[in-house]
Amino acid sequence: MLFALIVFLVLMYLVALRDRSRTAGRFRALTKALEEAQRRLRSSVSDTRSMLNQGAAIVLVFDRHSLKLLFANQQALELFGCDSTEALSDQIMMRLDAWQPEPFSLLDFERWMDQLKTSGSQRKDWLFSGPDRQGVWTDCFVGNTVFEGKAARMLSAGNIHQYRMDRLADSMRNRVLTDITAGNGLEGIFDSLCKLTEIRLKDTRCQISLFDQQRDHLIPMGTSRFAKELRARLPVISASYAATSIGTAAYTRKRIICESIRADHRWQGGAAVAEALGVNSVWSEPILNHQGELLGVFSAFSPVPGKSDDGALEDMASVVSLAGLAIERLGWRQNLEAAASSERFIRQLGVDLVNLPPGPEFETRLRSVLHNVVAQYELGSVGVWEQRVEQEGFSLLVATSKAVGGSEEADEREPVSGTFLVDERLVRDAFRGSQPEYFNVQDDLYASLVLNDEGKPVLVIPVDDIEQSGRRLGLITVQSQFVFIAQEVIEHLQVIATMVRTVLLNRRLVQSLSRAMEAEQSERRKLEGELSVARSIQMSMVPGAGHFKETYRNWTIDAWLKPAKAVGGDLYEFIRLPTGKAVVAVGDVSDKGAPAALFMAKTVSLLNLLVRMHDGDLKAIAEALNAELCRANDSCMFVTMILCTIDLTTGQVSWLNAGHDAPLSIKGIAAPEFMHVESGPPLGLYENTGYPVSQSRIVPGQKVALYSDGVTEAFNVNREAFGSDRLLSLGFRAPLQSDGLLELLRQQILGFIGPSPQSDDITILTVHHHGAGS
Repeated sequence: MLFALIVFLVLMYLVALRDRSRTAGRFRALTKALEEAQRRLRSSVSDTRSMLNQGAAIVLVFDRHSLKLLFANQQALELFGCDSTEALSDQIMMRLDAWQPEPFSLLDFERWMDQLKTSGSQRKDWLFSGPDRQGVWTDCFVGNTVFEGKAARMLSAGNIHQYRMDRLADSMRNRVLTDITAGNGLEGIFDSLCKLTEIRLKDTRCQISLFDQQRDHLIPMGTSRFAKELRARLPVISASYAATSIGTAAYTRKRIICESIRADHRWQGGAAVAEALGVNSVWSEPILNHQGELLGVFSAFSPVPGKSDDGALEDMASVVSLAGLAIERLGWRQNLEAAASSERFIRQLGVDLVNLPPGPEFETRLRSVLHNVVAQYELGSVGVWEQRVEQEGFSLLVATSKAVGGSEEADEREPVSGTFLVDERLVRDAFRGSQPEYFNVQDDLYASLVLNDEGKPVLVIPVDDIEQSGRRLGLITVQSQFVFIAQEVIEHLQVIATMVRTVLLNRRLVQSLSRAMEAEQSERRKLEGELSVARSIQMSMVPGAGHFKETYRNWTIDAWLKPAKAVGGDLYEFIRLPTGKAVVAVGDVSDKGAPAALFMAKTVSLLNLLVRMHDGDLKAIAEALNAELCRANDSCMFVTMILCTIDLTTGQVSWLNAGHDAPLSIKGIAAPEFMHVESGPPLGLYENTGYPVSQSRIVPGQKVALYSDGVTEAFNVNREAFGSDRLLSLGFRAPLQSDGLLELLRQQILGFIGPSPQSDDITILTVHHHGAGS
């Protein structure tokens, strides 16, 4: 029994020993397998990282839950200027101030990554910050993955910065072209061109200076911070050699490259400005038009000394072309506007010169005209010299500046004949041609013609007689407000010189015919007296001599006639017939003055005879009147006329219109309107013609106005016509007027004309049907 127990124990021990051996074997096998798996894992991780570093894409791996950066490949480290994943995480990814201020911040990036919880993957263009704090655009794709056994998010990005910059540059170039086409302001276009260059050229600040030809200097333009700082330190730049690279480029019309501003002699005196602006090199490109004339200078500044490559200069050349196009287009538009303005100015100037009064006011008025020329063309001074035949020289007739020799006499002085005489032989010897010429201080003629002591060149424009070759009537001397006078201004001054020639010829004619003028004035006074008598006779031919008012039963007839001259061609008539009817007429003869007055007198006489002869039959009256006026009418004069026969009991009206303006009808609170009356031809123009007659009724309370075209064609001081619309609008106010419709129209028309001369005869006749009990 004991032996059996011992044997059992031994067997149990051997079994346990065997199990322990097997367990130890399995443990060793598992340990070996684990070591093999870890080796393979390390190899896989190494291979994965190596593979990610070999690709062209930028790869960033983040923890899926905490957005901790787990891995950044070599391309990502180079993009952000870091030497390890930890440094990239600490210095860039987890710092708010390391991100671009716009358009994306760190918080924007975190929100975008969080969207993966629902989408699983997404794509977006993203702007990251490079090592120099310059933005770098990337095409990013991010998705959920597993990295080194952990739940992660992998961001894969391609560098599309150059593509985005090219698109931005194309967009800005198109915007510049649009602005140029639309004629927008130059400063905005210049700012866009400078930004376009700064996109192409890294670490560059650009600026454009505009050339002022008259002042012969450059004006820095632009609203960027750099442009404003440059303009504050250099408000103007002389277009001369060694006046910085900008002025030198303008002077030489060639590209100027300063590799080191401090060492370049062209920036002597301006190095402190460059240092304050933080720039060390600059290249300046002149902007020329298609004729090679200077428009401005484009400059690109860099904080680093050195010379730009050919690609950068090529990019700048395209920007310079756009700047030249913008300046030229603006110049063309300004020239067109200036040409239109000058055309209007010269047209008015011609009127002013033609209307210069003779006598004591001549020189004062001429000086006023010359002041307008100075203001229009921004000149310094203008003088008109007249040849004095009896003194064999030229004397200053009128000037807009101080007298010769620096005298402090004011512009308002009255030059005396013979004062400031210039010898004719001196002018002939120094000025042989007929084209304008400049004279400087060193010329003998300069001291005699200069109008001030500023030492500026004097432009002399000859005023020659076109009828007698070689005969010089006078001179016009001009000095610029700045240095020189623009060529287009000189051309306008030559046109003005031809007008001054007419003035001088007229002045000579006036002086030589002064006695004849006195005799003519005597005859004119006699003629005016005769015209006054003729006016009285003519006005007596219409009822009331031009101011007529009659009330009959429930009717009021008002009429007013105002000739534009002493006598005129308008007429009106009011004839009551025994039958209880009345004939009303308003007419307008085709001419003015005495011929129209004679034709008007004939028309009124015939009309009175024919109305009574035909007892108000308008058709018979018009046909007979037309036949009489056509007879022996060699001057082809005619008269337009509106006639109506009114039954003063019933208000029934017959209308006949011979080419005249439609009557104005006003009915109580209803809107006023022009009555439609079918029209025939004017009287006295065509023989054997008929005239249509239409019927209507003037109801109680209605007012009708007949008028001549002198009402609608009355002009005010601004040369605006009174017009039909204003006449129609007055009809709304008529019911509120206690003085009657005619008085309202008369006051409004005279108030509209104001001080302007009356352009045509004015006639108004109103018919007011009061109605029973009104």
